[in-house]
Amino acid sequence: MGARSFMLATRIPMSRDGFDEWLRTPLPGLDIIENASAMYTGWAIDGADPDWDLAETAAHYPQAVVGIRADRDKTPLQLLTPRAAQGFDLLRHRDEALEVYLYDYHGEATSTQTHLLMLAGAGRFAHPGTEAPVMCWGGDVYPDLPMPGDEPLAIMLVTHTRARFVDTYPLDTLIANLTPIETDFLTATAYSEGEAPAQPSPDLLDPALRAHSIGVPTEHPCRPSLPMTDQ
Repeated sequence: MGARSFMLATRIPMSRDGFDEWLRTPLPGLDIIENASAMYTGWAIDGADPDWDLAETAAHYPQAVVGIRADRDKTPLQLLTPRAAQGFDLLRHRDEALEVYLYDYHGEATSTQTHLLMLAGAGRFAHPGTEAPVMCWGGDVYPDLPMPGDEPLAIMLVTHTRARFVDTYPLDTLIANLTPIETDFLTATAYSEGEAPAQPSPDLLDPALRAHSIGVPTEHPCRPSLPMTDQ
């Protein structure tokens, strides 16, 4: 697919207290996702290996694996603070829900998987009875939600106890539910086709996250990068 960018979006019902606790709680282990190996099943790159255990990555880029595993030991607050300093993401608590629209421009599949694990763990702090979809999409595309007829890379359902990938989901309904979040993201970042995003509005970030991003360098610390893959 010649991946260029990766995007994640979701709306997970949870209280303000649950949101704050989620921010401070380390990411869960991979076993919170019932079927991590089925991440891509049924969607745009059906049959691809998500390499959750990093075996393939370690064989070719062992130094990169150190950084990936370190990120998976962090709290969402620690993981998201450098992103908040850079901008181009929406993450906030609003109307009794965690709202997320993450945009990895020239991103890596492994980083997206770390953020999927982060969101899988958010279910532990969601309202009981929650079953919220997380959409992952990407490629050589703009950060808008998929157009009708386009398939995402994966859909993960997050519940109060576990998460699982599904191979089918009513995309029209999901996209309609996520469109208000997309609109806020695109409006606040003043994104225009063919151009890099402009400096985003602070309204994209929850105050708890924005407060920790003050004084943080606007570029991530350097670590061995991975080449673009078909995942």
